[in-house]
Amino acid sequence: MARPSHPGPTERELTLLKLLWEHGPLTVKDIHKLFPKKPKPAYTSLQTNLQGMLEKDYVAINAKDKAHVYKAILTRAKIEKETISHVLQGVFDGSALRLITTALSSSKATPEEIAALQVLIEERKRE
Repeated sequence: MARPSHPGPTERELTLLKLLWEHGPLTVKDIHKLFPKKPKPAYTSLQTNLQGMLEKDYVAINAKDKAHVYKAILTRAKIEKETISHVLQGVFDGSALRLITTALSSSKATPEEIAALQVLIEERKRE
């Protein structure tokens, strides 16, 4: 049976994108050194993942010396927006209120996050 299509980057792809967003363009060797999860995947597995991400237009490649340098072209903002949209429609039936109240009751928000939410709410009231 065929595997169902994934609505966005897989967990591994997202980890790789986060490394590229945080550190900028990297070689596979650099990515392997920085990979945060234990056990680290094999170097060749990361190469395969990055090749797949290249085909999906998540990353671009520049040949530098003999090593390929990968750069994220899929932005964090785009992933966040698409993921929230998918969860909002699929889980919360389009209710932003249910999504936000669930998020706030599931984890502790910092005072800075609460202040930012209050600013956002005031801006929406004025619209």
